[in-house]
Amino acid sequence: MSVFKAYDIRGLYPSEINEETAYKAGRAAVIFLKAKKILVGRDCRTSSLPLKKSLVYGATDQGCDVIDTGYCNTPMCYFMAQKMHSLMITASHNPKEYNGIKITRKGVEPIGEHNGMKQVEKLATGCHFPDPKKRGNETSQNWLPAYVKEVRRIASGKYKPIKVLIDCGNGMAGHVVPALLKGLPIKYKLLYGEMDGTFPNHTPNPAVPENTADLQKEVVAGKYDLGIAYDADCDRVMFIDEKGRRIPSAFTLILFAQHLLKKGQNMIYSINMSRIISEQMKEAGIKAWPSVVGHTELPIAMKKHDGIVGGELTGHFYFKKFKYADSGDISALLMLSLLSQSGKKISELIRPFEKYATSEEINYKVTDKNAVMQKIEEAYGKQIVGRLDGVSIDAGDYWFNVRLSKTENLVRLNCEATTRKKLNMAIEWISKIIQGA
Repeated sequence: MSVFKAYDIRGLYPSEINEETAYKAGRAAVIFLKAKKILVGRDCRTSSLPLKKSLVYGATDQGCDVIDTGYCNTPMCYFMAQKMHSLMITASHNPKEYNGIKITRKGVEPIGEHNGMKQVEKLATGCHFPDPKKRGNETSQNWLPAYVKEVRRIASGKYKPIKVLIDCGNGMAGHVVPALLKGLPIKYKLLYGEMDGTFPNHTPNPAVPENTADLQKEVVAGKYDLGIAYDADCDRVMFIDEKGRRIPSAFTLILFAQHLLKKGQNMIYSINMSRIISEQMKEAGIKAWPSVVGHTELPIAMKKHDGIVGGELTGHFYFKKFKYADSGDISALLMLSLLSQSGKKISELIRPFEKYATSEEINYKVTDKNAVMQKIEEAYGKQIVGRLDGVSIDAGDYWFNVRLSKTENLVRLNCEATTRKKLNMAIEWISKIIQGA
């Protein structure tokens, strides 16, 4: 399977992605972007430094000047992509065995399957790179202070000395968060704040419930007002209420929209999120537009509909003021600000949204993804209400979205129902169809 995926370049190191891949990707990205200057950042994975060196060699051999920003998170690369093309070495939320490269065009345009990844792959796997007139130069620069200043500007608000526990997952949040919160009246403590690319405590993917178990326990034990869980490169974030419960990303997105938007404005949500979003937004006079899932897809929908804020089930949150890119850091500050200003507990703020029983995303490993979709359509053909991404089905007491993974032999299910009993029954029925296909 190719490492040139729908949203980025990614694979197991070193069997699928290695120094040779990075070198060729560096040359290919320069040619594709027609870059004369490019920023390169990396996360703390053990393979990121050797991949960075090879990526830089490739870019400079193709005649491009490289600015090495060293340790970096993905939103910082997006920030710098306002001024120049950027390459970020990370596998985001994946386990330690993985690594990858995210390509962002100047103007903050993440490169994916719809806007150039196939061309990058063709260039990288070709037999020849054109010789440049001269080799590029490599310099280094620390962009963290400028990034922190910009994040604080976008998420500007009043803060009170609320008590927060932040799970960095041994990823890049340990590098960025102390600078982000310095001087603010927030009382915070880091959990797993040491950067360690082997991720010894848990996989840095807060969308998976087991990965926030330690944070949930410690929030209750330490009587914290809020828990925040980052992924490895800080483009995802999940929140924990003071009772130690995971806050669904749909609820977080509603809070952000209520805080940031005025009546008549637009917001975007991924198609696999709760219907409570559209209901709450309609009540507030805000238009909610569904989008295809994916960090290269949401910005497209936001630009199309002039969305002020957008979000995905997995904890990506996007902001118009951040050039439609996602940032866990902006999300964290925004949540801290709105919680400070509310004078309420976070559980009180989300209580009005607790209307339906909702599943976490359920993944099924299958041998024939298309056969599964055919079976779903045969079983629920008359109840299909959308095909924006996979199929969305309304079966009355329960409703769900089934879509195909673009990188693995997985079928992804998100289901919701009027009661927990009906949800469990629905998942059982749908699972039998998927697993029996």
